[in-house]
Amino acid sequence: MTGLILGIAAVLWFGWGQAEPPSGWSLLLNIGTFAALAVAVGSGSVVARFRRGATAMANPRVRRGYGITVGVEVAACGLGAAGLGLAGYSAYIAPWILLVVGVHFVPLGRLFASFDLVWAGFALSAVALAGAVTGVVSDVAPSAVTGAFGGLVCIACAAVCLRRALLRGRPGQGARAE
Repeated sequence: MTGLILGIAAVLWFGWGQAEPPSGWSLLLNIGTFAALAVAVGSGSVVARFRRGATAMANPRVRRGYGITVGVEVAACGLGAAGLGLAGYSAYIAPWILLVVGVHFVPLGRLFASFDLVWAGFALSAVALAGAVTGVVSDVAPSAVTGAFGGLVCIACAAVCLRRALLRGRPGQGARAE
């Protein structure tokens, strides 16, 4: 499931990177988008194949923690984006959203006992900060940096999760969707 969600997130981030990409980035962003779609579809097929297996969301404590974490994430994204827009800094909405997404992956990683989400959270947060700094010190749009490199982090984590799920799905390996 993590591979599916992060594959879709990668598609979205590569798309956001297309808003104001530097010359020559569009082709790479398009390639990233199609690669992310492939990983998302592959992950979706694994999820469908093993949908009857045990999931972490069956645990009420995990489900509650997930709901709280995602609720805080959505509120922080919305309030921060509105504040940046009202203050005239709408170019920094993409880094803000990516920072919030990255930060929210850390508690989710702990909640789901997934080191993949924790490292992705730290990497996405670093990309968000780099995107904001790039916007301050250069003519490159922060959305291009956060889109391209946020998409890259998401697709890398999604591919790792898909690979692990496929390896677990081999006969005798105790298949369980990732």
